[in-house]
Amino acid sequence: MLIKQQVNKHILCSVLLTLFITVFSITALYAQKKIDSTQLLKKVIITGNKKQNGFTTAVPVQLMNHEILQQLNAESIGDAAKYFSGVLIKDYGGVGGLKTISVRSLGALNTGLLYDGIPVADMQSGQIDLSKFSSTFVQSLELDQANPQQILLPARVYSSAAVLTVSTNSFNTTSFTQEKWQAGIKQGSFGLWQPFAGIYLPTGKNIVICANAEATWDKGDYPYYIPNGMFSQKEFRINSDVQAFQGEVNVVKQFADSSQLQTKAWGYSSARGLPGSLIYFNNISVQRLWDEDLFAQSRYQKKISAYTSLLVSVKYSSMFTKYEDPNFNPTPSGIPTGLDDRYIQQEIYASAALSQRVGKYISMSVASDIASTHLSANITPFAMPTRISMWNSFAIQYARRNWQINGSLLNTNINDKTEIVPAATNKNVFTPTIAASYKQSTESPFLFRFFYKDIFRMPTFNDLYYTYISNIIPKLLPEYSQQYNAGITYSKNYTTAIKQLNISVDGYYNSVKNKIITIPGPNLLWTTESIGKVQIKGVDINGELNAKFSSTLKWSARIAYTWQQALDVTDPTNGEYKNEIPYTPQNSGSALVIVYYKKWDAGYSFLFSGNRFTLGANDPSNELPGWGTHDVFVSRLIQFQHFQASIKGEIDNLFNELYDVINYYPMPGRSYKISITFNNL
Repeated sequence: MLIKQQVNKHILCSVLLTLFITVFSITALYAQKKIDSTQLLKKVIITGNKKQNGFTTAVPVQLMNHEILQQLNAESIGDAAKYFSGVLIKDYGGVGGLKTISVRSLGALNTGLLYDGIPVADMQSGQIDLSKFSSTFVQSLELDQANPQQILLPARVYSSAAVLTVSTNSFNTTSFTQEKWQAGIKQGSFGLWQPFAGIYLPTGKNIVICANAEATWDKGDYPYYIPNGMFSQKEFRINSDVQAFQGEVNVVKQFADSSQLQTKAWGYSSARGLPGSLIYFNNISVQRLWDEDLFAQSRYQKKISAYTSLLVSVKYSSMFTKYEDPNFNPTPSGIPTGLDDRYIQQEIYASAALSQRVGKYISMSVASDIASTHLSANITPFAMPTRISMWNSFAIQYARRNWQINGSLLNTNINDKTEIVPAATNKNVFTPTIAASYKQSTESPFLFRFFYKDIFRMPTFNDLYYTYISNIIPKLLPEYSQQYNAGITYSKNYTTAIKQLNISVDGYYNSVKNKIITIPGPNLLWTTESIGKVQIKGVDINGELNAKFSSTLKWSARIAYTWQQALDVTDPTNGEYKNEIPYTPQNSGSALVIVYYKKWDAGYSFLFSGNRFTLGANDPSNELPGWGTHDVFVSRLIQFQHFQASIKGEIDNLFNELYDVINYYPMPGRSYKISITFNNL
């Protein structure tokens, strides 16, 4: 409880500080004095990363900038990631519904999250709930297959099959002299209210303080329909409410030698209902979930010489989770015993990376990371596990004329310790990655690319030590995955009405062995085993187009399509052999079209998913129908003397499609939203 109180204290401080700075800055905006930027930055070189074109990289990279994110009607980065190809977001409905990401059917536990340059991790479940991360203050969202393309990275980043990279506007240091702010509110159907505010405040001596906060209140009581012949029902979702707050404070210091220190304190607190699956004639749902998360991270970047760069990162994170289920019944007695589980997960993480350019064409880097993670709970008995994880990586890039070749080798060492049960066996594994791309000439719009990556995933604390699973098996084997990708891209700028056209087609094959699965056991309990094998093949198609009708009328479009087949090849004698694994549609995709006219924007977006099976047995009774949703928006920019205002109206699920992403968890139908934002950006 001490940690819980500390988390509450940190979050409250963040709220008060953010609101104070926001109000103060808006008040002072009209009285600010001009700063001599030439004198201030006389001996400082401000550098930034060149905007990446995901269609010219050796591995598939998908990108969304801030403008696209705001036009997608996406409340969180989980909502936005749905528009990437090859992505499955498990969405349990509503603004407060849990959202986890699986890329190319390798599972949420094999997808890494990089938040402002430092990994976000959850050793307890292995899955990051993306609904915790708002998209309001995100500068860019990027999905990299295999590895991100930067050479200077923490070693831990190389341990994931794919990496979702979130870059906020907190560390945008293009100007150390201009004060920036924004504030606004969103209001929508089913009781949604979402106020937000942020400030970017230079304080002198090349120091910037940036703070932002967003609160969410949502009843989530949307209507849904249960088709059941003469017993069909129309109900309203219950226990789907959420009250959440996310806030952060950032400090950036630029030194005279252009090195930079970035420090972030981030907090999230939520209380929400878990509506549960639908049961005919039983609309009762009482499970509740409380989350109180906090992390503080710092990153120091220094260019030691023209050829050598250093990156040092440190992080402390604390995650408090409370799960309550008054109706929980672990025995066949029929009498609920109730459940009030509380977990505290703490992690200390440090990383050091060094890159070196060798000659004109070769760059190399080495990195070493260490993390200590401890999980405690109010459950008796409980293993109280502590995991010491170490990652060491070596990466090399070769780029000359029309060739680019990237390679990396990751060494992962895992050591578990527990208090009352046997701990998992120590693991020491080497996993390689290689990627290459080729262009026939520098002027050619075509690029051919290939990559191979070998990774492994250690079982999570829940896999190994969860009390309510009948057999605790510390000898569970890690999952091993092999990824193959081959593709072709087309990227070209034009001087006609079409300004830019980008297209990519990537085919892939993934093989997973020792897949960890949980199966029903006796007395309504479960057993975890590492016996599964899965083969995955698919094709991702992406396209982007920027064009104009006239100097005042412009438009853009982007599409993403995935064909995929993920088969269970565990046991040839089993009736489910070569059946599709659950919740893997063969066809899925998205589209987005935006029209810009003077100070007006209007857009249309579309998401669809084909049929998929809810269980390993691929019979019609387990088949979940496909679905497609259509969203539209229109926005207007109003310019004032010292700031601007943007008013936006949205209609989500325009045609009121009734569908489930997860079986028996109905998604909202048609909904409306209006927002207004004031800023001087």
